[in-house]
Amino acid sequence: MPQQKESYSLDAMLEAANIEHLDEADRIYSHEVREIISSKPVWIVRNGIAMFFVIIGLLFTLTFFIRYPDIVKAPVKIVGDNLPKQIISKSEGRIIYLNAKENRKVNAGDVLAVLQSNADYEQVLLFKKWVVQTELFLKGNNWNAISQLEILNQLGDLQKNYQDIVQQIYQLSWAKSKGYFDQKRNAIAQDIQLINQSKANANNQKQLILQDLEMQQGLLTINEKLANEKVIAPLDLIKDKSTVIAKKQQLEQVDAGNINQSANIVAKQKELLEIEKLKADIQQTFIAVIFNAKNALAEWTTRYTLIASETGTLQFASYFQENSWIKSGQELFYIIPTQPSYYAEMIASQLNFGKLKQGQQVNIALNSYQRNEFGVLHGTIIYIPKVPYKDTSFLIKVKLNNGLQTNYQKTIHFSNSLTGTADVITAEASLADRLLYQWRGLFAR
Repeated sequence: MPQQKESYSLDAMLEAANIEHLDEADRIYSHEVREIISSKPVWIVRNGIAMFFVIIGLLFTLTFFIRYPDIVKAPVKIVGDNLPKQIISKSEGRIIYLNAKENRKVNAGDVLAVLQSNADYEQVLLFKKWVVQTELFLKGNNWNAISQLEILNQLGDLQKNYQDIVQQIYQLSWAKSKGYFDQKRNAIAQDIQLINQSKANANNQKQLILQDLEMQQGLLTINEKLANEKVIAPLDLIKDKSTVIAKKQQLEQVDAGNINQSANIVAKQKELLEIEKLKADIQQTFIAVIFNAKNALAEWTTRYTLIASETGTLQFASYFQENSWIKSGQELFYIIPTQPSYYAEMIASQLNFGKLKQGQQVNIALNSYQRNEFGVLHGTIIYIPKVPYKDTSFLIKVKLNNGLQTNYQKTIHFSNSLTGTADVITAEASLADRLLYQWRGLFAR
């Protein structure tokens, strides 16, 4: 028969060990547990729950004071009111004259370089100098000051304009003081003076003839009375009548001579008018060939010379020297104007466009200059258009508060392709406001 397993209770064990009866706590807990229970907890344990709610309350209160900006990002490009000007070659050829130097100040109109052409550059300069000087004489109506043009036979495309001017100078010499026209005008004036003198003599003769006619008519009247009284013969009366008629014929001849002399004067005056017209035509033709030469010189200068378009500092777009081959359309120089002003053009999309307003601050980080090393440019939005620039994008103008100087006090070197990213600070909202935005959205639903 199987043996039954013996069980022992705590009281039996204490009785076997001759131990007095323990209280209830001694029977339930060990010595270590009784030590923990008997010791007083620290204050953080006693007040832990209260401290937890206090910390939560403080954190919630801080959300009303902690602020950080709401930022809208957009691509940006740096431009200027007076950008650096490009000097581009208009033709292809070698550089035969180079007057440009790096970082040198140039003035508007300075010749920077000359390209090879079928004309000698020095002769072109002489021709151009003469044309400019002659134009000044024409503006002052000083025709006598126009000088002869020296022989120039290496003007290339300008040779025809040169020949036209030479031919017109020869004809213009007729119109100058003491020239052919003045001499002919003086001769005609002398002819008119002689004609007037002849008319004066004819008028004197007419007066004498009139006096003689008056006397002959008086004598004829007396003889007619005598003939009626039979004192003189009728033949004598006929002679007196014939004399009176002869005197009247002389008067008619004198008047006819005066008419012819007047006609001669009119003819001479017509000659003077023709001279004046021919002189004016020659002058107008000369002015026309001067303007044609000026336009041809301007076209030649545009094609074969590189001229500074304004005053500023010169910079080379690439490395070249005299006898270097230049292609048509090649960028050769940049002229940086004195104290140019710059601004930024920001292209904003429809995303968050409603947050953008005038006066908002903008931080611009340029792609060519690392933000951590060079810093950012500070700007302010000064213009927001009402119509899109392209598709649905808006071109916003941003003023650069410190120009091209960053917040690290470093100056950025401008180039035509200076782009970057703009961070527009639209609002300085607190954490609480941002949390409330979410709750407002939930309640609005």
